[in-house]
Amino acid sequence: MKKKLNSILSPEEKILYKKVLEDIANNEHFYTSSNAEEIISHLIDDCGFNKEEIYRLFKKISKFG
Repeated sequence: MKKKLNSILSPEEKILYKKVLEDIANNEHFYTSSNAEEIISHLIDDCGFNKEEIYRLFKKISKFG
């Protein structure tokens, strides 16, 4: 049986993931035309997300895939 991403995220990570998805929906062009460093910088500097939390979330997402 295949696990769903939500099953491996903590409640706090689920909230952060939802916020990241909302930002992606609102800034599609930025996300499709930027590299990983620019995206991380945007999430930390412009969106105000915590650097460590973003990295942990992305690490879980990349392991999940």
